[in-house]
Amino acid sequence: MKIPIDCIPCQVRQSLVTAKKLTVDESVISGSLRETLNIASSFESHENVFSLYYEMAENVRKINPLWDPYKEFKKDFNEICLKIAPKLKTDAYLSEDIFTAGLKIALAGNAIDVMQGSLLNEDILIDSVEKSLLLNINTDTAEQLKNNILNAKKILFIGDNAGEIVFDRVFLEIIHDTVLRGHALDKITYSVRGGPALNDSTMDDAVMIGMDKLVKIVTTGINLPAAYLPLCSEEFRKEYDDSDLIIAKGQGNYEALFEEKKNIFFLLKLKCETFVNFFNGKHSLGAVVVEHANI
Repeated sequence: MKIPIDCIPCQVRQSLVTAKKLTVDESVISGSLRETLNIASSFESHENVFSLYYEMAENVRKINPLWDPYKEFKKDFNEICLKIAPKLKTDAYLSEDIFTAGLKIALAGNAIDVMQGSLLNEDILIDSVEKSLLLNINTDTAEQLKNNILNAKKILFIGDNAGEIVFDRVFLEIIHDTVLRGHALDKITYSVRGGPALNDSTMDDAVMIGMDKLVKIVTTGINLPAAYLPLCSEEFRKEYDDSDLIIAKGQGNYEALFEEKKNIFFLLKLKCETFVNFFNGKHSLGAVVVEHANI
């Protein structure tokens, strides 16, 4: 896939933000930025945006390979989401369509602008969730997803960010109660990233919010903010191949998988014009999307 030109400055900006979280030494930050710009300038030599991002991320990681710069942020974000999740779940069970309400909760998690960093607090989060829950979704596609969940033999749910993983758990609990009608969630596997990748959820986040007590957890095997299959572990690829239904959250997973010939439902908010263009104007900027891949 051709690298979207507009993605390059975003990758550079994110590399700089991460470098600043890893050190306050201006000379180290400047050196890291220079190398990031060198990598960015060679974008045409990269196969896709993920190989470009991975090289940039590995360059920044050299500052401190053992430190997850977003660890405390993710912990705080998980805690806030855990605090408000019970009310969201209660409200969902009082709605006329519990499954769609749960789906909207999962989408609301993806809609939150978590990169607000230290500005993020409970009030901002609640406001963001409430606005997201009011957005329309394609009810026909939502019903297709519900039927696919019911009929699938094996499901791989590919998660995205910390915090958001709490709302994914609420959605899975609602699936258990309303679609599978109390049957165990044994056929569902939830995937997190294989290591620190921006604010994306890892195994630590899954354990912290209790996702491991609900479903089987696997990692992608790679510290990349997307399930880019060529770099994922053999274990993850086997889970992917063996699953007859994939549910993928977020822009990164969409970009990594939208060309796959697989039964995939994408759940995401369109946060930039590049992704609006992916859908050829079918959805507007800021829309929450439930999209079924063409197979």
